Amino acid sequence: MKRFLIGLFLLLFLVAACGGSDDTPSENEVTSEPVSERDMTASALTTAIAASAQPAFDPTALQNELETAVALWNSQAIKRYQITVRHRKPTWSTQNITITVEDGVVTDSTHSCFPEQDCIMKDVDPASVTIDALFETAENVLTLNDPETDMTFNQTYGYPNSIIYEDASWVTDGFKLLDDE
Repeated sequence: MKRFLIGLFLLLFLVAACGGSDDTPSENEVTSEPVSERDMTASALTTAIAASAQPAFDPTALQNELETAVALWNSQAIKRYQITVRHRKPTWSTQNITITVEDGVVTDSTHSCFPEQDCIMKDVDPASVTIDALFETAENVLTLNDPETDMTFNQTYGYPNSIIYEDASWVTDGFKLLDDE
């Protein structure tokens, strides 16, 4: 929405700057050929597209989001959960890891990969996809200062929905709280 408003503002500014009620140039104005309606439209569209483009990589903002997510996760003191993570690296088949965690320890795990027909299972430590480990991964990815980095966090619990950078990704495909027994 913010990008749309910026684009709209720039479009209105451009229209106001190109048009005027007085056709007589003042002493300080430079006269030029009138801008065609087609050129004005093209310029306005270019400005709107540029204004709505993906924002520049901002590691400070991502760090703040990460810290907020960690605080949200920790504030809930979740003891038992199950999570499924889809992990990808450039030379790997996509690895699907489902783990059950109790008091920070992996008590059960399953591991498959995709595509199943030609799948090559990689050695992935199930403890590397606990929520605490995913937060550590996010922190490490931020230190790479890779402009392709993207991270999102669950708004309710704070766990990472996705950690993506040029060479790898971790995407949460499922999360479930487990009742304390």
